Amino acid sequence: MNARLTTIFAGTRRLTASRPAPSQGLAFLRLLPAAGLFLGLCTAASAERDPFWPIGYEPPKPEPVVTEAPPRPVAKAPAAPIHPAAPTVKPVSESEWKAAKKELVVSGFTQSVRPDTGEKRTQVMINRRTYMAGDTLAVTNDNICFVWRIEALADRDLTLKPVSAARLPAGR
Repeated sequence: MNARLTTIFAGTRRLTASRPAPSQGLAFLRLLPAAGLFLGLCTAASAERDPFWPIGYEPPKPEPVVTEAPPRPVAKAPAAPIHPAAPTVKPVSESEWKAAKKELVVSGFTQSVRPDTGEKRTQVMINRRTYMAGDTLAVTNDNICFVWRIEALADRDLTLKPVSAARLPAGR
């Protein structure tokens, strides 16, 4: 038999003596159809399955798209907004201010002088915190927040000026 049989991946090719054999430089052309087929199968397989999925796992099938027109909303007349009546706030009385002032515990006074400038500084300790003249002091008593400003601290005499008092909402 004068023929030579060559097999390349999926196809067979028969060469006969009447045809000249392809040159060695063009041998890669025989592989092009098979390489194209291989690449096409690889991309199709990668679209079907993620290589990181567990064996036997199949992703859920997408739900079919329903092309129904959504119902048109019926325009309703806007209802009048309902505003609840504001709760009545009882004003803070003088007796409540006095009761809150009794909650202030003055522990002591401190006076210091800076050696380099000679500046004199007076401080007072109220409810375990240190304050200077001009500072504000806040205390909560009977669900009311009282705020005072320290006016003066001269000669162990503490002068407080009431600033504000606000009732806190229930539950705080």
